[in-house]
Amino acid sequence: MRRSTPEFLRIYDAECRRKRVFIEEVEELEQRLDRIAVAIRLITGDRQFRALLASEGLATMPNILARRISGSPPAPTSSPPTSAEANSISAGEICPEVLSLLRDCTGPAGLFALLRLVLPVRQIEITRLMIARGPVSVNYVKMLVALTPPSLLVKDIHLRDELPSLSDERMAEMESALGKVSLAFLDAVERRGPASLELVAACCYFDRLMDNSKVVRYLARNFPGHFEEFHNLSVPVLV
Repeated sequence: MRRSTPEFLRIYDAECRRKRVFIEEVEELEQRLDRIAVAIRLITGDRQFRALLASEGLATMPNILARRISGSPPAPTSSPPTSAEANSISAGEICPEVLSLLRDCTGPAGLFALLRLVLPVRQIEITRLMIARGPVSVNYVKMLVALTPPSLLVKDIHLRDELPSLSDERMAEMESALGKVSLAFLDAVERRGPASLELVAACCYFDRLMDNSKVVRYLARNFPGHFEEFHNLSVPVLV
């Protein structure tokens, strides 16, 4: 699994940057959602405004938005297999969870040979990163395998010897940085879908409010310090 150091570093830098951009986009999406929720919580705390909403047929908001405003926890999502579950498979085998994840996906040539170099729990993480990333090259997978913590490599596998121009200290730094950004990326991937749906629902409801002339006049008169923010939140956003 020989690799060029410049090419390896190029892929590493590009992927870290790509993941950070995605994480920032999800955080911005969530921040906008929070701003809308705060705004609606503020105005619906006004008894007269609630009466106005009822008279205009706007009192019922989407359940998903109502839960956020009330502080109810979001619906639970399925969690990936734990280390104990995944590592019950013998080293050097492809664990069933990976095969299940790849059932409807196509990986690069040589994928399974690379995955057999790492323990099952790392196989699952790499597979999840591949699926979340979209179509990937074999060099992307090689980079993930090469920056796998030694404790998650199959016994007697020494991948770092193939990048002699990179010091152990530099490799350890890259391994740590990639590990952190990868975990944050996977977490952002899990959050993005539900947050996008919730933002669409929140924006649609808020737009309905801001399209109603009586509502707009009431807000301008009774919430003058927040009205510009209300207007900004009604601007369409791509999710």
